[in-house]
Amino acid sequence: MRITNPTILRGYNRDLNRLLNLKTQTERRITSGRKFSRASEAPLSAAKALNIRKSLYYSEQHKENLKVAEKFYTEAETSLLQVSSKMAEIRETIIAAVNTTKNIEDYNIYAQQLETNAKELCAIFNTDTGGRAIFGGESDDTSPFDIINDANGNASTVLYHGIPVNAMSDWSKYPYTKEVNIDIGLGMDINQETQEVDPQSVLKISFVGTEVSGCGAQYGVADVDLSKIKQNRSYCIDVYAGNVKKTITFMGAADQATNVKNINDALAAAYSKQRTYGEGYPMMDDQGVIALFKDIQDEDGNVTKAEVPVEDGICCVVNNKEKNPRAEDLVVDNDSGYTNKFKVNVANLEEGQRYSIEVKVGSEDAKTITFTAATEEDPEKRDQATLDNIQAALDEAFGEGKVNISKGKVTQGIITSEGNVVKVSAVDNKGVSPSAVKADITTESTTKFDTTKFGEGTYTFSVPGSGDINVTVAEGENIVDKFNAAAGNNFQMDTNGVITKKDDGSYISGITCKDATGASIAAGRKTDYSIDLGNMISGAYYELKVVTGNGTDVKNISFKAGDTPADTLKSIQDALDGTGVTLTNTKDDVYKFSEGVAVANPIATSKENPIVQKESIYSNNYIQLTLDAARALRQGDIEYATGCIDRIVSANENLLVEIANLGCNEDFISFNIERITTREENLQERQVDLEATDAKSEITLWKTYEAMYNACLQMSSSVVPNSIFNYIK
Repeated sequence: MRITNPTILRGYNRDLNRLLNLKTQTERRITSGRKFSRASEAPLSAAKALNIRKSLYYSEQHKENLKVAEKFYTEAETSLLQVSSKMAEIRETIIAAVNTTKNIEDYNIYAQQLETNAKELCAIFNTDTGGRAIFGGESDDTSPFDIINDANGNASTVLYHGIPVNAMSDWSKYPYTKEVNIDIGLGMDINQETQEVDPQSVLKISFVGTEVSGCGAQYGVADVDLSKIKQNRSYCIDVYAGNVKKTITFMGAADQATNVKNINDALAAAYSKQRTYGEGYPMMDDQGVIALFKDIQDEDGNVTKAEVPVEDGICCVVNNKEKNPRAEDLVVDNDSGYTNKFKVNVANLEEGQRYSIEVKVGSEDAKTITFTAATEEDPEKRDQATLDNIQAALDEAFGEGKVNISKGKVTQGIITSEGNVVKVSAVDNKGVSPSAVKADITTESTTKFDTTKFGEGTYTFSVPGSGDINVTVAEGENIVDKFNAAAGNNFQMDTNGVITKKDDGSYISGITCKDATGASIAAGRKTDYSIDLGNMISGAYYELKVVTGNGTDVKNISFKAGDTPADTLKSIQDALDGTGVTLTNTKDDVYKFSEGVAVANPIATSKENPIVQKESIYSNNYIQLTLDAARALRQGDIEYATGCIDRIVSANENLLVEIANLGCNEDFISFNIERITTREENLQERQVDLEATDAKSEITLWKTYEAMYNACLQMSSSVVPNSIFNYIK
């Protein structure tokens, strides 16, 4: 078979082009380092390589997320370490203030230091990274914490997103408390029903300031100054009670009782749901104090309201001041922190014991009141009866309704006076036990006869231990003269019919008298009361029960024993002023009360157990606690400031736990960064296997193709036919 030249030429060209393409592809693989440039060249490898590229992309994203989280956690840990250091400084400042004798000016200096420390704590908690405050929750606000001043210009209240940190004890009730999460490649899982991310599948990069620094108080009440409410003015108050915030509006009335009713109506409407479901709801008492109550149902189905000491304090904030400047007139005191109120610990009193307390209202002089602890069997009834006794003593001393003692469970025993600062202190008995305090009343009795009952006749007086005395009374004679004549030097009768010994005037009891028929003549008794002032303990307080007016007038007086009997006598006389009762000295340090006065044995008031304390409510937030300690130092209240020390220490210990948790999270982040880095390396190796060329083999192959291509070109003279020009030549 004859093979034509065109056929040979086509075959040569095909082989030449194939070698050129192979050589070109090899050159491209060498220069690019890739096995293929199009998926069609290696579909299976290309599909695998695409999955690897996607995995590398997500790994890089997760790695960047982890680096962001790492920076966030590092900043948070650094901030909390600064907070821990600052709290140690606060603790040292308080200790220095309370353990050294100082004057009020020095305490003010320490208070200023504590205020500065509190502001520095706020600044630390306002630290931001990436335009977001680390402890601001989900908010972009760079200053979630703020401090406002009181009327005196001193820092007083810490706010978190505009809400006092003592308002609620549940940190999740504050604004912007939802978690901000970031995907770090753990397999983010979303609940299809709730569309919420499973927190176990992501990493949190938000911290709520009130969760870290604490919030709420042990308990608390809000005290609205009802005297500041003006008639026909509208008031708006934000009320935080039982971790629920409500806004109430009420119209001011002319009288206090109506204002209380209007506020309670507004509170009842706002918190109707809480009351329906048996939760804590706020109510105001007659003095303007708002506390939490619950409806309690007994076995018979009867429902009563009961004040309950819960961990959620009451906090009120005057609302709409900008829209309604007149609301500035309303004064609200949130006693969910340091307070100036004093409390009588009624539950610690001994039944039947007498107690004295000193009460100072405003600028008035202090008054000492004395009361008896009730003896009811039921403890709750006993406390309420004791409170009634204290209220009666307060009414007697200051006037009815002027000074009041609260009877609620949470506020029980707090003494207040609307518009006035009240200071209460236990009377100092120098720690003496009541059984050791003695001041016995001496009673002396003698027989007393009614002289008008003796007419003409013969009478026989029988004197115990001295025999009979016979007395004959003739017409016109009187029994007094005849008795004295018959008794000789032994006994005497005065004009009032009182028989005494003639030599020393001492009293005689038990004398009887009969007439000539043997009938008894009625005899009475005269009793005098004397008190031994030398038997009293200096500085101790006593109470006497003085009865005058034939037993119709009974009055309790209290007095303080002085350093000398003369001082004690003056104290008693001052207490008796206005009663008409006098004291006469009968012998050394013994004084007899005026005739016709009956006196009960003195009862010494007790201070075995401290019964009065400042109402101490401690904040759970250590920034607020620092400000409260500063306020206490300004008042010279060392006891409250001392109580802050242990709480600062406890808070610092909890803070160290938070720091440790942050450290664990940082270790977790570092572990995941290393894990992702290792995964990337493995993926990159797999990618090299799928996409990268073997340079040595490709170069060898390229040289082979190049040699074959050159050889093919050299063979062209024998394959390609001579042209027409060569033929002509």
